[in-house]
Amino acid sequence: MKLMEMLQSESDFVGTLTKKLAPPLVTLLSSEPEVQYVALRNINLIVQKRPDILKHEMKVFFVKYNDPIYVKLEKLDIMIRLASQANIAQVLSELKEYATEVDVDFVRKAVRAIGRCAIKVEPSAERCVSTLLDLIQTKVSKDITDILKYQIFKYISLIYLYILNILNM
Repeated sequence: MKLMEMLQSESDFVGTLTKKLAPPLVTLLSSEPEVQYVALRNINLIVQKRPDILKHEMKVFFVKYNDPIYVKLEKLDIMIRLASQANIAQVLSELKEYATEVDVDFVRKAVRAIGRCAIKVEPSAERCVSTLLDLIQTKVSKDITDILKYQIFKYISLIYLYILNILNM
């Protein structure tokens, strides 16, 4: 990574390094949960600096039902960082699935992740809102509906305060 910082980002060598870094990182994710977590924390740091390294590896960050919660949360964070216009449909589909889980805290984080995707990938904001509305209409559980209502109310109140501030200027 340090070498890549020193070189020009357009060079062929940096492109080659980028292609060669992804497979070993992905391989670490097939280990036991403790090793996975350490790998995910490091991958998260790498993705913050160079998201293009793992931009084609979104599926390995999908949460498995038997992942421990700490692994699930780290994968969720990386998924949001890797979200782009090219893979937003895949990401939203996965997040919508997570919003129907049993763990209420994870459901909250999944719903919040849909909102973060709307902010990160602005052209897909309408699609993200549509996904949230779909979740409300499915009425999977009262918990999910309450979480969604709370999140929506929170953002509506923030928008209202923002508009008031603009009008008072």
